[in-house]
Parts: sequence; structure tokens; C-alpha cells
Amino acid sequence: MSSTFSAAEGRPIVAADTADDIGEIKGFVVDPGANRIESVHVTGRGRRAEVLPWSSIRSFGDDAIIAEQADAPTRVADDHEEQAVKGSVVLRGTRVLSTEGFELGTVDDVMFDPESGDITAVLTEGGRIEAARLRAIGSYALIAERT
Repeated sequence: MSSTFSAAEGRPIVAADTADDIGEIKGFVVDPGANRIESVHVTGRGRRAEVLPWSSIRSFGDDAIIAEQADAPTRVADDHEEQAVKGSVVLRGTRVLSTEGFELGTVDDVMFDPESGDITAVLTEGGRIEAARLRAIGSYALIAERT
């Protein structure tokens, strides 16, 4: 079973230990080298950006995300997370280039495994690009091998 970034954004995040509403998914922080989600950008907790580490997610459902603990979200800790929550490194809308420099389209959405957080594919107007073809994710472009 797969999910997409666009389908997951806005889902509520609830704490398993207190049943408190933690916030909603605002976006995702992706590990560019491992093609997996590092953390979820959380809304609804004050003015400072917070992220929920993927390792703190107990379950990722169609209706809500269950976090292990109410205090699991943390303030942004490094430059990579800060750039992601500010919108500087966002996959959706990013252009896709081949390793040879040819334009392959623009990312419309990202598919991921809700169990592991692994990116499974990116969807572009030109079609689906499997995660095995992804080579780098940056603020300018996503680089993928051509078929």
C-alpha cells in the first residue's frame, strides 16, 4: 500500500500516550541520500517550526497519524530540516533532470510506503519515476537516471 504527499498533508497527528491532538501534517523532510522520509513537518504547535521524526510514528493511517508520545515533535534541529520547513527543499513542484542533464518534467506528487517512510516513486506530468532511479534531491532539481 502506498500513500502520496498530497493525500497525507493535512491529516491530524494524535499522541498515543495522551490522545492529544499534536497538529497536522504540513509537509515532509526527506533524506536526499536514502530516498526516505526523515520527519514530518507539524502544524498547530506555536510559531516555531516542529518536526516529528519518522521513528516516532506508531502508525500512519488514512484518517490520522499516531505518534508514540505527545512530546515527540521537536523544534527544527539542523539546516536541512530548516530548509525543508521553509519550503526551500520541497519535492512537489521541483524540476526533474536526468543524470545527463535532460529535462524529465516536474514533480506533481511523491509516493511513499506509510510503514517504512521509503519513497517509492515520484509522479510527473511525463509519468512515474521509480525510486530506484532517483540519484539526488536538491533545492534546484531532483536528479534521476533515464530509462
